[in-house]
Amino acid sequence: MFFQISRIHPLFPLFKKGLKVGSHVYNTKIPVKVPNRTLTSKSLVREVNDIITSLKNLKFIQSTSTLKYLDDNELKNIPRKQGIFQLQNNDDVVKLIKFARRNGAIVRVMGAGHSVQEAIYSQNDNHINVTLGGELRKIHSMDEIGHVSVGAGCNLGIDPNNEESTLENSFNFQVDQKGYALPILGGISHQTIGGFLQTSTAGGSLKHTIADSLEEIEFINGKGEIVTLNKRKDEEMFNASVVSMGLFGIITRANFNLTKNYLVEGTETNHLFEQSVLVNEGGHYKKLLEALENTEYFHLNWFPQPNVKRTIEWRGKQVASGTIQEYNHPLKERGKSIMLAIIIGGISNFLKIDEYDETAKAIIGELLDQFIPVIYQLDDPIFRDKWYKILPNDDQADTAHLIKTSFTEMWFPLDKIDETMKILEKLFNEHPSYIGNFAVELYGAKKSPFWMSPSYGHHVFRVDSLWWAHNIGNPREFFEKYWEVLLPISGARLHWGKYKPEPGKMYGKHAFGIEYLRSRYPRLDDWLKIREEMDPDQIFVNDYWRKLFNIESK
Repeated sequence: MFFQISRIHPLFPLFKKGLKVGSHVYNTKIPVKVPNRTLTSKSLVREVNDIITSLKNLKFIQSTSTLKYLDDNELKNIPRKQGIFQLQNNDDVVKLIKFARRNGAIVRVMGAGHSVQEAIYSQNDNHINVTLGGELRKIHSMDEIGHVSVGAGCNLGIDPNNEESTLENSFNFQVDQKGYALPILGGISHQTIGGFLQTSTAGGSLKHTIADSLEEIEFINGKGEIVTLNKRKDEEMFNASVVSMGLFGIITRANFNLTKNYLVEGTETNHLFEQSVLVNEGGHYKKLLEALENTEYFHLNWFPQPNVKRTIEWRGKQVASGTIQEYNHPLKERGKSIMLAIIIGGISNFLKIDEYDETAKAIIGELLDQFIPVIYQLDDPIFRDKWYKILPNDDQADTAHLIKTSFTEMWFPLDKIDETMKILEKLFNEHPSYIGNFAVELYGAKKSPFWMSPSYGHHVFRVDSLWWAHNIGNPREFFEKYWEVLLPISGARLHWGKYKPEPGKMYGKHAFGIEYLRSRYPRLDDWLKIREEMDPDQIFVNDYWRKLFNIESK
């Protein structure tokens, strides 16, 4: 099969036109010198096999509940929408769990759907999928010193895929109106409280973690029992349960001790690689380590493609007051999002070429080198605004559609930063095609007391390999190239809600799965015993988690 214009990404023909963004007009006619030869792509057979494999993987992921349960009279009083039960209160949760036990059904909770689909839904034909609504989405109480109790289904910010999610009913907005704040948020705020906690989501900071504010959780286990755990009174069980991927039960409430609200002041700057914090100084990445350790909030987008080699460095700190200077995400303007989508859509075709040579490198380099400085042209790099508007800065980009990405998120002990960065640079220098058509994100996370947090016991350095959701190809195949070289690093762990390898493949001394996880999480066996106690009938265990944790069927 030949690489022809008829095959290229459907967005690529837009390069023929100029693009107007605000008052700027950008010329999108890219002058690239291409040798006079045919570019061969993967064979048609391989491409068809890729598609078939993807369909097989998706075939048993059921986003709606089994039909017979939707029509069951016993559950008639629980609202449902598009095949998903919307639990309104603890009584609904208890009723549904007891019903599922009697019928041997799997129960899975969908928060904002921000995790990989296999982790959220069931893969069999006897299942009940639920979301949390009603009382389980509300703030129940908030006192004058910042103690707040909230339903686990409440979104931190606005979930763009949920029409019931608004600024006014978001957790962040409501607590800010009362003068309070969380110390940290992730790069987006779509998530529910429960989903944020259960997958150990973290923002870019070695100074703050959600564990600093979380005081108590409530969940209903697989026996229909309401379990309340306080961080001081029930320390062991609390630290075991906060990050449990929905396998202990349905989390229904969380209590926080909030800080006074604050502004975040900082800068976002565009650098050539040799002027960035990623410069290797005598085998050490001192500037990167210093940025992580000495900056209250820090994350970096790295474009390591040949002929591009740029970084976008985001730094922030808490301030009590000041004149508001709104943060404007580089992709806030829809025109820029369209422009980037056109670029990475065009490059997507070259990622399918087996022989990724100087021609492909030249074309990709020309495209990105001309447009990344334009897209990330920051007229005023200084910002100062409310915490909930600044910390989840990617909320301003169209991450739900045009700039939607999938990714694998790898967490490494902070003292492995030199080893990790050297491996990445070597990988990119030897195999430029492994970089892909998007950025690699680098940031940190504070150590966590939660047993199954990837930052349990130590600060971490995190690497996100990003895959544009509209790319041609298989993201798992793309991420595999990173896993092969990075997962053997001692202490390497993975975000529970993002892409992970299929269990069974060797990474260093261990096969990924229960063997690998035991080598990374010292309390794993204790955690598995508690999981068995909390859910003896395995009603929360879908095939994905069963295989990963080697949970034997009953």
